[in-house]
Amino acid sequence: MKKTVLLLFLFIFSSNLLTAQQTISETEKLASLGKIYGYLKYYHPEVAKGKFDWDKDLIKQLPEVLKATDKESLSLIYINWIESLGKIEECKKCDSKENYFDKNFDLRWTQDTTIFNNELSSKLKYIENNRNRGENFYVTTEPVGNIKITNEPVYTDFEYPKEEYRLLGLYKYWNIIEYFYPYKYLTDQDWNLVLKAIIPKIRNASSKTEYQSTLKELIGKLDDSHAWIVFDHTIKYKYIPVKISHIEDKAVISGYYNDSIAKLNNLKLGDVILKINDKDVKSESDKNLKYVSGSNTNFKILKTYEKIFNGNEDTIELSIERDGQISKIKVNKYDFSDFDYLKNQRKIKSKSLTENIGYINMASQFTAKEFDKIFDSFKTKKHIIVDLRAYPELKYKMFTRYFNTDNRIFAKKYSPEISYPGKFMFDDDIKTNSSTKAFKGKFILLVNEDSLSLSEFTAMAFQTADNVITIGNQTAGADGRNIIIEYLGGYKTAFSGYGIMYPDGTESQRKGVRIDVEIKPTINGLRQGRDEILDKAIKIANE
Repeated sequence: MKKTVLLLFLFIFSSNLLTAQQTISETEKLASLGKIYGYLKYYHPEVAKGKFDWDKDLIKQLPEVLKATDKESLSLIYINWIESLGKIEECKKCDSKENYFDKNFDLRWTQDTTIFNNELSSKLKYIENNRNRGENFYVTTEPVGNIKITNEPVYTDFEYPKEEYRLLGLYKYWNIIEYFYPYKYLTDQDWNLVLKAIIPKIRNASSKTEYQSTLKELIGKLDDSHAWIVFDHTIKYKYIPVKISHIEDKAVISGYYNDSIAKLNNLKLGDVILKINDKDVKSESDKNLKYVSGSNTNFKILKTYEKIFNGNEDTIELSIERDGQISKIKVNKYDFSDFDYLKNQRKIKSKSLTENIGYINMASQFTAKEFDKIFDSFKTKKHIIVDLRAYPELKYKMFTRYFNTDNRIFAKKYSPEISYPGKFMFDDDIKTNSSTKAFKGKFILLVNEDSLSLSEFTAMAFQTADNVITIGNQTAGADGRNIIIEYLGGYKTAFSGYGIMYPDGTESQRKGVRIDVEIKPTINGLRQGRDEILDKAIKIANE
């Protein structure tokens, strides 16, 4: 009798366990739908030719997927959907061996036996092996290497759409990143987990504000200093006249956008900002950190400072610590154009610091003749300090002939492969120019958190010089040209479009450029009006 009861108990227990194993949550079902939608969109030859109203197909499948009770019923829905798309001819060129960059490639989910049955997994594998090889209706490649999203339906008045369209927008974006974002493999959180984490938030967003906050959080998951999203282009933000940096774990005024306007508002270098409108700066920064995207922690914090100190208001109240005293000051905000910041930043193109040291400000604009003249005037110098702590012109190749006596590889580039989504192809190595008249002394490159994208790319090119040293602190870590696409509803968003790395495979993305001597500004240094990175460069030159 006891044996019979035990067997009955084991049978019930195992049956319940099997049922539990077969049960699929709504989030898992919706995640699988998003992946199938994107996979077929870019891989299935008939879908990739634009023969279907693919968004409408997705909306039609959505309620059916939610009704599925286990992997068999879910798999059947997808099998029927795939079979309705038409026959796929065998691809004779799809098994060609290419030198792919495939760190972003991951189709293991198509063989997940906890979600899909064997028949569906086989069909998905067959589609991969016989994928679309021609042009894709939904995506193409621009000459520079970025992708261009094409033929997407226009959705107007969709600032806060119904749930099914909120999910559709998420699926579109998630799959663009899944297959065409070059740095997906470097993100802190696995992109598959991001989909599962964001789906409930997208579904439960009860207002436009909550929905848009969720989208900011999604974009933040890219960990890319190029990434952003804008919801309303008509809004003009106003700015305080100073730059705020994260120094000694505090929010500190580190630079002026306009020194005269800053003086009018009683703001000084080295001021530590403790509160903003009576709210603790650190608490506000921590609260907003997940809503900004940055390649590294420091850049993310800088972006949160931009967010909390600037906005639509005309004034802001700051609690600052200066010379051991805490005081409250009311600060006006301005249109950024009022600062003439770029004009002021470019005032000094070059100068002689000492008999042996020259200085070039790469934020300035140069003609070839001007650069020739500068280097001719510096030919007796032993050191040239090249300041890349700002955004330079797109003339790195022209400039590099003053740095090198022969053409040198300074970067490897890889771009999305449309015919095998998720994989990337290496382009030709990127080289410098050269000249027999290249400067024969030592170059000292200055970089910091303001060295972003083209500035980092230019630094990599200049680092190929025979005698060069790089001084400063971690750069923004966003290399390669960014791409701007539309998020469903008319929103604009961006991310890095192609991959860049050093010739030996070392990433500059997220890490920033290589630095030989690390120098971080200090609060005391700022209060004394010193440029500590430049000071260190001069000291090294004099040694």
